Amino acid sequence: MTEKKRGILSSDFMDDFMEEDDPLFKHGGKIPASNILDKADAYEIEVAAPGLKKEFFKVTVESNRLVVLAEIDETENKDKKYYSQEFGHSALERSFNLPSDVDQKSISSCYNNGVLFIRLPKESKQESAEDIITEIKID
Repeated sequence: MTEKKRGILSSDFMDDFMEEDDPLFKHGGKIPASNILDKADAYEIEVAAPGLKKEFFKVTVESNRLVVLAEIDETENKDKKYYSQEFGHSALERSFNLPSDVDQKSISSCYNNGVLFIRLPKESKQESAEDIITEIKID
């Protein structure tokens, strides 16, 4: 019997992530939409986050989990009096279980035209990354 590959591309990833008691839902945060590509040499994640600045983002890896946070400074809008407001910006958070073949030390990201792009290079040898904590610079 073949062992099921666990990680970004696993079929129950979304079931694991989208639990009703997720603390993000309790604090009014939003889960941004994402695309995940599986290329020969890397996985690529695209996270939709229009209207933000790259300075708002923090991308980290801890215990085989990639976490994307965006803390939005709402102070510039607090004095505005809206007649109607159908959208606004609040905190964003999204996390991804990493497959075992990701080279966690070589992850890179950039923010361009409202999309956060994260590149996760694949490695041929597999190291244990259970205790690695890394913050990824956003270009």
